[in-house]
Amino acid sequence: MKNTVIGFLISTVLLSACHKYQTNPENNAQPSMVGKWNVDTVTTYFYDSTGLREMGVHVYPTGAPDYPYHLEINNGNSWVESLHMPADSDYIAATGTYTITSDSTFTLKYVTAVSGREIEPCKILSLTSTSFVFSKQLTTVFNGTEPGYIKYVYKLTRL
Repeated sequence: MKNTVIGFLISTVLLSACHKYQTNPENNAQPSMVGKWNVDTVTTYFYDSTGLREMGVHVYPTGAPDYPYHLEINNGNSWVESLHMPADSDYIAATGTYTITSDSTFTLKYVTAVSGREIEPCKILSLTSTSFVFSKQLTTVFNGTEPGYIKYVYKLTRL
């Protein structure tokens, strides 16, 4: 009988302790990439077989803030890139769908891309309620014969 009471007390204490220190999942929810984002910069890095090419880093958009560039990511797994012209409405630059592939990766699918370029794997570098930084890499050929790739790093702020 004594062992039963002790076992019951230990179980009760352990269960109470576990319940007491549970966290509220709403408080620990990850920030969402869904929303309308201003594209502050897109930095491109050009790599060939020897590494980063000379003069291989460029930062865009050069016209900002006169021509703001936006990325809208919707709940329905669709996205839209747009430029806002000063005297015109938004100009749609690209559209597509996206798939979350892990906590730190997602894939963009471009509707109007050329064959072989429709799918672009992306890596989330940082994501908060107000900022979103992600990167993607695309293979390319320099000077018609030299294989390489271009790495794009997007820095966004929530609108």
